[in-house]
Amino acid sequence: MKLNEYRDEIHSLLVRVNTRQEEMYHRVGRIEKHLEKINGRVAEHEASLIKIKTLGMVGVLIIPITINILMRLL
Repeated sequence: MKLNEYRDEIHSLLVRVNTRQEEMYHRVGRIEKHLEKINGRVAEHEASLIKIKTLGMVGVLIIPITINILMRLL
């Protein structure tokens, strides 16, 4: 194998590797944007669940007390 052929082969391999790296970089960027979007949704859902659980706990505490007070008044 001549030196020029070897250089051409190595050059073509490096060009392919560079192209793949650029493609992977763009794909990772798209994946990161998608994950940020999903993480935002998860945070919103967690906040909603906390609100629902808080209201449920308040209801569990207040409803029996209210019923007890009403029963004593009657």
